Amino acid sequence: MDKIGARYSDQAAFYNVYIREAHPADGWRSSSNDEVGIMIDQPKTIEERTQVAVQCCSALQMSIPLLVDGIDDRVNRAYCAFPDRLYIVDKAGRIAFKSGRGPFGYQPRAMEQSLITLLLAEQI
Repeated sequence: MDKIGARYSDQAAFYNVYIREAHPADGWRSSSNDEVGIMIDQPKTIEERTQVAVQCCSALQMSIPLLVDGIDDRVNRAYCAFPDRLYIVDKAGRIAFKSGRGPFGYQPRAMEQSLITLLLAEQI
């Protein structure tokens, strides 16, 4: 995603939104997380969620700005984002692209094609 964001940063705004933990240590644990030492309980406050988001951003060396969903999960619910999903929202606030649920439903190439089409249409 960072590469797509870098290619089109002068034409579109890109954001990551950190939502609830998909595989918290105190919930649906992931053996792959255990193998690399990632053991994070589900944050219970916005401060905890923000702290985990900052750690995630740092560990993954993310270059796209990271926003944090409130502890009420409003963004997650509004966009059916769990566990993760790609969206393009046009200038009018309409959904122009929605991927399947990640990580298996991620479609970065399809998203990029939709973004190109949207940007070209805006030039007409």
